[in-house]
Formats: sequence, structure tokens, C-alpha cells
Amino acid sequence: TFNPNAYREAQASERRNRGVQDLYEPGSTFKVVTASAAIQEKLMPVDAMIDARGGKIRLGSRVVSDTHDNGILSFTDVIVKSSNVGAIKVGLKVGAERMGLYIRRFGFGRPTSPDFPSESPGIVWEPSKLNDSALASVSMGYQVGVTPLQMAAAASVIANGGTLFEPHVVRAIVKGGLRTIVEPKAVRRAILPETAATLTEIMEKVVLDGTAKAAQLVSYNVAGKTGTADKLINGRYSPYQQNVSFVGFVPSRRPALTVVVMVDSPRVGGDTGGAIAAPIF
Repeated sequence: TFNPNAYREAQASERRNRGVQDLYEPGSTFKVVTASAAIQEKLMPVDAMIDARGGKIRLGSRVVSDTHDNGILSFTDVIVKSSNVGAIKVGLKVGAERMGLYIRRFGFGRPTSPDFPSESPGIVWEPSKLNDSALASVSMGYQVGVTPLQMAAAASVIANGGTLFEPHVVRAIVKGGLRTIVEPKAVRRAILPETAATLTEIMEKVVLDGTAKAAQLVSYNVAGKTGTADKLINGRYSPYQQNVSFVGFVPSRRPALTVVVMVDSPRVGGDTGGAIAAPIF
């Protein structure tokens, strides 16, 4: 989008690296963090039943809705069908303090890597400032700002069996015929391997039976999660403009690739991550 030899002649928007600088509310892709916290803290088994009847939940004067009434869902199906009501009920059980802990463990709220000097740290609220309504928003991927790279790194935690790695650009340095590999750098263990394995199974079902059927591949199993979030425009959420996304890893049991697709305000073909971003993946 610009000539690096004459970068002053380009607009700032043309020089942006959107993958590491643009923030967006991830919506339902963030539910993998909510689910991880609940699974690891043994707050509910994956077959626990969650009442999402009516497709609505009231939080004080605020009402949050699903796109349709899902009835009573298992914990697994809350993620597979991407129920906001179900995710909120899980998030309220996790609580603000533990939710904040897992958000940080997955790498949100800080730059992911020194390889990207202009990288945005994102926006994460202090747990002490999260009332039930704010915690409900965070549980379904609102009221948190992330970069596409942070979302890819977070999904890779699950792909890597629970370890958060520092993203890097250079795979190897070749000098005088000698190839020196840049070794992956583990930041921390974010979740236990058993938690990652359980979540991988759930994310496989998202692609097989849930909101991300359009991300299926012929030769490989995929694990992933869709996201659809109304955009905040002039202080209000727009019913007409969305950030839609899908993050997945493949092959799901021996992952080689994590791919994140984020489309800002799609114009045709739908307005959900499942309709727009999953086929691009």
C-alpha cells in the first residue's frame, strides 16, 4: 500500500499494519477464554446443562439477546451454537477476578512480541471495575479490544496444548551458507494440556456441527470459533456494521497453522463470522 523508500508520501492509514495495530471487539471468538477459565477451574463439566430459554438475559436495566431461542444447552453447545446467554451465565460463574486472570494468561492487554515495535497492547479492563453487566459483555467478547495477532496467539495456546508462545517474524537466519533457526519462545503455561484438549474437541464441533461449517476442509480436521460483533460508532453499537471473524487451527490434533480472518463491515454475503470469515479461512 506504500513505497517504503518514500513512506512520508503515503497516508498514515496506508502505512498501518492492521494485523498488529488495529483494535476490534472480537465477539464470540473470545468465548474460548471464557470456556477455558470455566473448564480449568472445574466450575462445570462440559455436559452441564445451561438454561438459555427465551434467548434473553436481563442484567439490571439491560437485556442481552441471542439471535434465536436455543432452549437448554450443554456447556459444549453454548460454544458450538455460540449462545450469548449461555456464555454470560458461564462468565458470571467464573467471576471478574478469575476472568481477568485468564484474559492476561492468554496474552491480552499487552504487546505480544518485540518483533512488532508499533504493536498495540489492546484494551483490557481491571477486574475490580467489572460489574455484572460489564463481565457479561467481556464473557461474550465485548468491552475488550484485541488485535488480530493477539487473537491468533490466543487460539494457538489451545493448539499448542496450553502454552502461550511469543509470535515472531523471522523463521531462520542464513549466513555464509549456515542456517540458524530462531527458536520459538514460550511465554507461560496459560492452561493445562487437559483443558486445551477438551477445548480442541469443542472447537472441532463448532466446525463440524456449529456456526463454522463453512470452514470445513476436505482433507483435514479444523478446530475454530466464529465471531460477530456490532461496531461501536459514535458511542453506539451499529445494527448495520459488524466486525466478523473466524480463528482456527489445522490439522486440529497436530496443528501446523493458526489462521485468523477478520473482515471489517462486510457489504454482501451476510453479516456473521460463519457466513463471511469461515469460508475465507
